[in-house]
Amino acid sequence: MTAASAVPAVAPVGVAPRDAVGVADRLRTDVTARVRALVEGGAAAGAADDLPDIYVGCTAALAVARCPAQYRADGEDGWGFPGWSAPLAAAAVGRAALARHLALDDVALPAPLEVVRSWMRDAAKAPTTAVAEWIAQLVRSGDRTTVAATAATATRWVAGFLRLHSWPLPDRLGIVADDADGARTRRWQKAWRPLGRGTPVRVASSPDAVAGKVTAAGQFDLVLHRPSSPLDEVLAERAAFEAAAGALTAGIVAAGVVVTSGDTGERVRFPVDDRRLARGADLVAGVVHHRLVATQPTPDPFADATPGPACRHCPHRDDCTGGQAWLARSLAH
Repeated sequence: MTAASAVPAVAPVGVAPRDAVGVADRLRTDVTARVRALVEGGAAAGAADDLPDIYVGCTAALAVARCPAQYRADGEDGWGFPGWSAPLAAAAVGRAALARHLALDDVALPAPLEVVRSWMRDAAKAPTTAVAEWIAQLVRSGDRTTVAATAATATRWVAGFLRLHSWPLPDRLGIVADDADGARTRRWQKAWRPLGRGTPVRVASSPDAVAGKVTAAGQFDLVLHRPSSPLDEVLAERAAFEAAAGALTAGIVAAGVVVTSGDTGERVRFPVDDRRLARGADLVAGVVHHRLVATQPTPDPFADATPGPACRHCPHRDDCTGGQAWLARSLAH
């Protein structure tokens, strides 16, 4: 991640503020047309019969960008919502725990581990959200290891978020949490179906916070926080996807996407412009395309694999000629 100093809560806009809704509308029109063409083309080829929901989230989008062959080979486990795990649940648990603390009358600097533990105890007793239900199931099954791992990763999330955004949190920064409805939280439309309700494709947006007020002027930033720093190329792709997904779900284009990293204290802001929105739209369409391709037989499903360091950990490397060749060259050097 590239450091950026003195990043303001709301930086100069990348899209004309009076056209923030219009730009989002045009993006919706474009993505809808592309998705419809893909789905109808798949149906004509017999690929979309009984097609289940296609969940277009950041995990799937980044997987397709990294290696489309691996995404297709991952099967049902990779085509929908990937399911909760300690790393994936960290942000959801951390946001919920921090949002509940902010709703207290006398708000003191939170102790990250204590606020996370308190929220998880209450979530296990009376779950009200999907991630809380997952926590409750872990507790009922006696899976203390995953509970502890989730608490640890969520604690890192909270600690890093506070480190980056200071305490008290800036007035114009609102946490996006499913089970909170206080002055310091933001409501956010998290999903959009380009072909309408009941249709197979669902685009998901998942910011951790919003800096500024969400209005038609578009003078706000989406904030993404991670406990550790991603690679620079992953960072740019994630920002592009969230810029487009946020515009599609909310119907308003944000001014920027700010990504922060808890382990290094770095932050970088990506202004949302036409180029970034176009890349995000490509990522959305890429998930739909490769989900449909995965239903069609092919002589070599790994012909378009993208060999690289990820091949070392790929569960499909034994079936991938390109991956094996890359690993052989890597070992030779």
